[in-house]
Amino acid sequence: MTGRERGGTPAGGEPVGLYLHIPFCRSKCPFCDFCSFPRPDAAMVEAYVDELIRRIRLSGAAEAAAAGGVQALDTVYIGGGTPTLLTPSQAARLMEAVHAAFFVLPDAEVTVEGNPAALTAEGLAAFRAGGVNRLSLGVQSANADELRALGRLHSFPDAVRAVETARAVGIGNISLDFMIGIPGQTPDSLRRTLEAALALEPEHLSAYCLSLEPGTPFGRRGRAGLGLPADEDEAAEQASALYELSARLLSAAGYEHYEISNYARPGMRSRHNLHTWQDKPYIGLGVGAYSYLHGVRFGQSRDLSAFLDGRDITVDRYIPDRREQMEEYIMLGLRLAEGISEADFRTRFGVDFWATRGAVCEPLLRAGLARRPDGRFALTESGWLVSNAILADLV
Repeated sequence: MTGRERGGTPAGGEPVGLYLHIPFCRSKCPFCDFCSFPRPDAAMVEAYVDELIRRIRLSGAAEAAAAGGVQALDTVYIGGGTPTLLTPSQAARLMEAVHAAFFVLPDAEVTVEGNPAALTAEGLAAFRAGGVNRLSLGVQSANADELRALGRLHSFPDAVRAVETARAVGIGNISLDFMIGIPGQTPDSLRRTLEAALALEPEHLSAYCLSLEPGTPFGRRGRAGLGLPADEDEAAEQASALYELSARLLSAAGYEHYEISNYARPGMRSRHNLHTWQDKPYIGLGVGAYSYLHGVRFGQSRDLSAFLDGRDITVDRYIPDRREQMEEYIMLGLRLAEGISEADFRTRFGVDFWATRGAVCEPLLRAGLARRPDGRFALTESGWLVSNAILADLV
């Protein structure tokens, strides 16, 4: 299904991305600080889908009025939570609403997130019939002990079956998420996990470092409580070794390390995430979702009751000033392997990047933490390991 089937005429402006948040899951993982609500009843999920569809229609109508035609989408991302908890009927209705409200370009990337423990052929088939062509699967590890440590309900064989199911229903673009720095993880266990992942031949992989977020069970237990190194230098050294191991293995297997934590076969980068990293516009709908539209950043609160009541839950609305725009451009751009274009920086902000930040950048080049190819400034993999400190100096 494409936007052409709805009969609308797309506006002539820039396509945007659309993010839809489904905040329900079977259980809340102890490391997770995303907006999610475990063990919802069926009536609540149905009510949420109904209200989300209403807001999709309103957003589509508002953008059409502003653009003088149906707003075109080049990416759609259904995240969570666990969107694959939706019934086939709910998945179908949700996708129908997107196509009715927007013009989904024929070559759009349309992703749904899934949990290997909450995924069926019928549900995936409904998403596929609605235009989904990419599955992002939260695998995290192939090691049973590590999955238990993370509070995950699935096994790695469940993940294998999920990939097979996705391929069988016609979803040909698979992304697998893994975690680095799990309690008890060793270089050997990480190697075995990544080798098992590569055997599934995914188009895309993500390898994220475990973060102990305040307010989560892992955050409250702290590094010592989780059996992780309490010493910051030791912890950083351990994380760096695991990060470098994953980069070597995945790069050797033919995947481009195109972003700090992301790897893709040529031509299979996550186009939706690139909307964020390349400072392009996107619409976020659902509790906890954020948008960047018409130069304005704003979010939706996590107040599920207010959302279900149909109330306005807009929060954190602001228009970045010129200094903030420059900082965002640098921080987001340096996440990518190609870094930032000095010519584009000059065009956008009217100042020379090197003239204003060369004093900070020159030592990074000498230390092998950055490179400057063809009028661009980018961090190396070594630079990515200490990117927080580098960005603190740059912005």
